[in-house]
Order: sequence, then structure tokens, then C-alpha cells
Amino acid sequence: MGISLLKLVVQATAYSVVLGALLILGAQTSHSLNMDHNEGLVEWLQFALLLGGAVVLALRHGQQGRWWRYLVVAGLFVLAMEEIDWAQPYLGYTPISILADNNLYGEMALHNSFGMEKYLRMLVLLALMAGGGTLLAKIGIKHGLAGVIDYVRSKLLLPGALFTAGIMVLIAGRIMYPGDFFDFDEFGELAIYAGVIWFLLSRPLDVLKPG
Repeated sequence: MGISLLKLVVQATAYSVVLGALLILGAQTSHSLNMDHNEGLVEWLQFALLLGGAVVLALRHGQQGRWWRYLVVAGLFVLAMEEIDWAQPYLGYTPISILADNNLYGEMALHNSFGMEKYLRMLVLLALMAGGGTLLAKIGIKHGLAGVIDYVRSKLLLPGALFTAGIMVLIAGRIMYPGDFFDFDEFGELAIYAGVIWFLLSRPLDVLKPG
């Protein structure tokens, strides 16, 4: 058991570090060559990933966990539209006044409104980590440490590495380029979205079903 846990920790660390290094290299290249601007390629990849994940989940059949699935689909759709400011740059409309007057960039985007850009990302990351920790605790109660190890290896290893690598890029940008870490945030968000969606599509709650 101890050897299995140590092997899993080493494997997860290696995956996270390698992915983090690749993402930091990509973000540094994007920053140096000024490749990605607002509504750039990476942001469109985020949009496609979020919307694709929402569509795949929405098309799944079965009554088990139906309302939870609908809630996640709605959340992914809202996130996807937030990434492209609800298509405002392409349709050219003016946001409702309460948003236009209280948005950092005058955009149709909630995440840049009412000062939320200062703390929203941190709250979301903390909520995701708390949710993952709660799920692992429930699995531990039901299946013991061996069950947690098997679950992490089968469901969480690569998604978790992507999530961790994304956080590494967010932190690296703030250390390397204080005040100008846009490219790093975009690459970090892309990795975090990919990890979360991969995890969601792996049917993560099946292990908690009776029997």
C-alpha cells in the first residue's frame, strides 16, 4: 500500500511538472512574440473546450445524476460565453448599462464586473479543490485508502496533473511578469479547463453509487 501511494505521488508530480514546464514555455513564447491578444487563439481554444464539454455532457442519456449533469452543462456554457464576452466583439452590441458601467473593460462579461476580477479566479480554484477533496474523503470513507488510490489512478491522475500545471502557469506569470501576465493566465486557464472537463467526462460520481 505504501509503495503504491508513493509511486502514485511520484507519477502525479512528474506529470504535473512536465505539463507545467510545457505550458510555461508556450506562455513565454506567446508573450515574447506577442502572439495572443484578447479573443486570441488560446481564448478560442478555451471556448471550444468548454462548449464541447457542455455538448458532450448534455447529450448523455440516463436518469442517474440528471440534474447534477444539467447544472454542470449550464455552468460550462456560461463559462464558454464569458470567454468570448457573449460574442460582443463580433456582434458589436452594447452591454446593459449596469454591466457596461461596472465592467473593467466595458465588456459583456460578468467575471470582469463589480471588481470580481480581483478575487473570482481564486474563489473558483479553491471551490474546485474543496470539491475534489470532499469527493476523495467520501471515497475514502466508502472504499478506504486503497479505493482512493485506485480512484486517483483511474480518474484523477491526468486531469489533476493538468489542473496543477495550470496553477503553476498562473503563478509563474505573476512571478516572471508582474502586472503583465495575460498570456500565462490564458494558458493556465486552458489547462485547468481541460483538466476539469476531462474529469467530468470520466463519470466521476459512479464510484459513489450504491452497490
